Amino acid sequence: MNNRRGSEMGKKRRLFTVSLATLLLLTSLTACSGGNGNNKENEDGDGKATESKLNIVNGKIEPTVTITMVRGEDPTATFKNGETYENNVHTRWAEETLGVKLETLWSSPTADTSYDTKLKLMLSSGEKLPDLFVSTQSNTTNMFIESGKLLDVEEAFEKYASDTWKAAMAEVPEAWHPFIKDGKKFAIPILRPTMGTQSPLWIRQDWLDKLNLKAPTTLEELETVMDAFVNQDPDGNGKKDTVALEFGMKDQFIGYPIGDASWIFGLFGAIPDRWYPGEDGKLEFGSVRPEIKTALAKISEWKAKGYIAEDIALHDFNKVTENVASGKVGMLGGEHWLMVYPGSLMLATNPTAMYAPYPLPQGLDGNNMRTIATPYTGSILINKDISEEALQAFFHYQNALYESYNSEDPFLFKGFQEGYDYLTKDGSVIYDQNQIPGGKTATMKYTISGAQTVYQSKLLEASLKRAKEEELTNQELSAFATSGIVSIDNSNPLEVIGNKALLVISTQSEFDVPEYFQGPATSTMTSRNELLKKMQMDTFTEIIYGKQNADAFDSFVEKWKSSGGDDITKEVNEWYDSVKQ
Repeated sequence: MNNRRGSEMGKKRRLFTVSLATLLLLTSLTACSGGNGNNKENEDGDGKATESKLNIVNGKIEPTVTITMVRGEDPTATFKNGETYENNVHTRWAEETLGVKLETLWSSPTADTSYDTKLKLMLSSGEKLPDLFVSTQSNTTNMFIESGKLLDVEEAFEKYASDTWKAAMAEVPEAWHPFIKDGKKFAIPILRPTMGTQSPLWIRQDWLDKLNLKAPTTLEELETVMDAFVNQDPDGNGKKDTVALEFGMKDQFIGYPIGDASWIFGLFGAIPDRWYPGEDGKLEFGSVRPEIKTALAKISEWKAKGYIAEDIALHDFNKVTENVASGKVGMLGGEHWLMVYPGSLMLATNPTAMYAPYPLPQGLDGNNMRTIATPYTGSILINKDISEEALQAFFHYQNALYESYNSEDPFLFKGFQEGYDYLTKDGSVIYDQNQIPGGKTATMKYTISGAQTVYQSKLLEASLKRAKEEELTNQELSAFATSGIVSIDNSNPLEVIGNKALLVISTQSEFDVPEYFQGPATSTMTSRNELLKKMQMDTFTEIIYGKQNADAFDSFVEKWKSSGGDDITKEVNEWYDSVKQ
């Protein structure tokens, strides 16, 4: 950000900043009244408001209340100044500003599943649970829900969550679905922004330019570009060693953030490995839709023509990123950050290479579909034996973080972000890793949830304005506050491309298909899913490789249904009927 803009922003900040203490006081009062002035639960028989159990002075609980927890160690989190999950700039801020002491009993890595293993051991051994903890793995979460040791959080959420947090959750009621059992809610979802998790069509712009081609807008044009990318030596090395289309299919056909194949099948009108409503409104499994047969036949044709890699059946996330980094891939699907990673790896060896995001071409008979991520990354599980003080302290803490969506001060959390997420100097905000003493660290990863607080609509509105390089108001900037973004920063050209991808993606949101089944594995899934998955993968792979013709799909569908698929479909819809509103 230049000095002039920094100065202007500084003036706005001085004019519009609302003190953190005042905001937190309002937040706490809101939480204690359930966010509703007419809430009778906190009134005596004469209709007079009763005092909160906690003593809150200027937004700070006095005396301090301790919340115990265990932590999964995020492999992307970094620390400096000798800090740890147990003691860092954020935990000190929470204690000094909010009167909430975050006590971490132990932490363990998530990357190698150690954290989930320790959680399961904690449960099976009968060890006393901490006040709360985060779980991101559905099987682990379900074990705790089944244990009967978790708090039914619905009453506490209605009573103590702020209006802002409630409004954010109300936008995505489906985020509660995985954590409902017998009509009760046993975990609080950790929301995530979903716009940007869908695929645009990423195309090597330098290859298009060299071959004097335009980005495809139809299925036929897509095939024309693929043919050129394989047969016209786009990288100019005199060898036929390029791949037109890349995707992952080693373990699944959807779910790879880089190398997504959902949009490819979606060109023909169905998406495999995903449950979504059919014409009758009931959930059906996309893998057995007849449109998949057409898609498989076309992919097989593309493979025979050399448009996709010979070893495509072995491609997963790591293989796709490796191939992108090698500079040999012409087109693929992937999330909006593709040029940051693995695009940056490609640029390291070929500085003139560049992917650009384009809208998906129109599919067969006007069809287009693609996946979008679930609106949550995990959940916060609360011990049913948590003290009332610790329970209220947790909501006081979370409400304070959500208060950024009501603020006009992007620097609301400067107390734990300055010198970590950014540096302010001479009226400008500095994000450069090399200029921040000790390096840049993302303090949002120190929070209880390990992530920014998300209010989908407000965050999306601000994100799209930022992508368009429009000037943001202080309140719009504050939507990014918990993620440590306090100003417009276009210093990283790869992130700018990511912003442009966000805009491209947003123009085709009508193609987005979420996963509608978010419940625990059904009884038939538990016993038959592995068999059905292998049956599907074997059939799809053999069709793509030309070992069987497309008619093998029909036999697969019949066998899938008779081998448990029909029972699973019935069970999935019974769950869906129990949670849909």
